[in-house]
Amino acid sequence: MNESSKTGILLLSHGSRLPYGADVINSIKEQYLNEFPNALVETGFMEMRKPDIAEAVENLKKRGNIEKIIVVPVFIAHGLHTKRDIPKILGLKAIEEAEKKHDHDHDHGHHHHHHEIQKVNFDGEIVFTDPLGDDPLILEIIKKRISNS
Repeated sequence: MNESSKTGILLLSHGSRLPYGADVINSIKEQYLNEFPNALVETGFMEMRKPDIAEAVENLKKRGNIEKIIVVPVFIAHGLHTKRDIPKILGLKAIEEAEKKHDHDHDHGHHHHHHEIQKVNFDGEIVFTDPLGDDPLILEIIKKRISNS
């Protein structure tokens, strides 16, 4: 990785009051670092847990001359957070359709915690990847869970 010193990686989780999600995302970070020990990797959370996205970016910036940040949402599928909320926080263009379809006045059973959302302060390039999706490796995990049950 020639440009690892200039590229930071942000593994992004939804966040929960319970510790399990943080444990998992931090374990994924450690596994990545075991394979790529010189990588600049931080974890961050959309809501309910620290560091939030802006704080995680600041943590990356403190670690070196970061020119590019690759943000990987460790989510299964796109949703309102990945289409609208996270791009806004990152200063990227949000997907218009997500905004049109989401009505905050409508009770849809999901409680949002959008108070005090801090936008990222970063002058370099931000790449926001797709969520994990229907990658064949996800199927392998499912098959493993089933066979071990």
